Amino acid sequence: MSIQTNILTMKIRHMLSKPIFTLLIVILILSQFSCDSLEERSLIFSILRKMKFRVTEITPYTPAELKRYDVLFINNLYQPLLESEIEAVNNFVVDGGILIACGGKYEVIEGILTSYNLELRMTQNMLRKSRRYQDNPIFVNPVDEILVETDYVVRTENQDIAVLYGSENAATVLSFRHGEGRVYLTTSSYLFSWLGMNHAPNAMFFYNLMSTLPNRARIGLAQSMYFTDESKPLNAFVELVFKTPGGLAAVYVCLILYIFLTLRGRRFGKPMDIVESHRRTSTEYIHAMTTLYQKGNTRTDILMHIRHQFRTEIGLRWRVDATLNTSAFLEELRNKGALDEDDTLTVLIQDLDRAENRTDRQLLDIAKRVEEYRLQSRTKIKIEG
Repeated sequence: MSIQTNILTMKIRHMLSKPIFTLLIVILILSQFSCDSLEERSLIFSILRKMKFRVTEITPYTPAELKRYDVLFINNLYQPLLESEIEAVNNFVVDGGILIACGGKYEVIEGILTSYNLELRMTQNMLRKSRRYQDNPIFVNPVDEILVETDYVVRTENQDIAVLYGSENAATVLSFRHGEGRVYLTTSSYLFSWLGMNHAPNAMFFYNLMSTLPNRARIGLAQSMYFTDESKPLNAFVELVFKTPGGLAAVYVCLILYIFLTLRGRRFGKPMDIVESHRRTSTEYIHAMTTLYQKGNTRTDILMHIRHQFRTEIGLRWRVDATLNTSAFLEELRNKGALDEDDTLTVLIQDLDRAENRTDRQLLDIAKRVEEYRLQSRTKIKIEG
C-alpha cells in the first residue's frame, strides 16, 4: 500500500511541476474571488423557479436590464435607489411592466413612493398582523390575515389605490395602476422572509400574488441590493490588476514567466545531428576503456563491446538487422549500397570478427580504425546534407 501511495505522490508531483498545471491552479484560485456563481440561491428565487417563472437575480455581475423583464421584484433593500434608477423603474411600469416592492429600509420605500405621490407614516407600536381590507378584493381566494411585523404604513387618504391589507387610511399592502403597468407594494420586510414564509397565511398570500402575474413571466429579482450599470460596485481585483501600472506590470511578468517555463529546455531551428557528447575525446575514451579492461585481462570483452556498438550504429543507419551473422550482414549492407568501393567497411567488420586473440596494441589499433570510420561517415553525411 505504501509503495502505491509513493507512486501516486510522485505522479502528482510530476504533474504539478508542469507550468500548465500551475497556471490552471492559479486561475481556479483567482476565480473564487471574482465569481459569484457559487452563491446559495435564495428562498424566493427557488420558489419562483418551481412556479415556472423565468427568474434572473440582479447582482453586481448581472445588473438590472429592465427591457428584458416582465416583472421587477424588489425585496428588502438596504440601500435607496438613485434618482435615475427610480425614473427608469417608473418608465418600466408606465410601459406595461409590473413592480413588486417589499419592505426594506424606510428610505428605500419612501424613495419609491415619492414618485407616486404617496407618503409613509411611522406607527406608535410594532404592527404585527394586518387584516384584509374587505372593500378591495383582488385575489380569488384571499387570506384574511397576514403577519407583517412592520413599524410603518402607507398613508392612503384621498388616493386612488387599492388597499389589500391594512385600513382605509393606513395600508401595509396596496396595489395601483400606473400607466400601462401595475405596482404591488408592502411595507413589511418580514412578509416574504424565511421566517415569514413559514407561516401558512403569508405563503398563501405569496401564491395569490404570483398568480396575478403572466404565465412564465420573466422576473428580475433584486434582494438586499439593487444594481444597475451605473450603481454596480467595481470589482476590486480587476481594478487593481488591469487599471493600475503595478497590476499590468505583474500581469506581463507572469505572462513572460509562463512562456519561459513552458519553452524551457527547447531548441528552435534546424534539428542537430544525433551525436553523443562525452566529457573526453574519442582517443581518451578508447585509452581509458582499454586500460580498464587490461586490468582484468578482458580484451575479448573490449572487442565485443566495440563490435556490438559499431554494428548497432551501422544497422540503425542503413536499417539492417545487426544480429545477423557477418556474411548476411555484409550482404544486406551491399544491397543497401552502404559498402564503399575500397571495401573499407567490409574489411573493418571482418577484422572485428577475427580479432579474437589480439594484443593490446592491435586492439587499440582496431578501436582507432572504428572511431576514424565514424568520423568520416559523419563528415560525409554533413557534406551530402
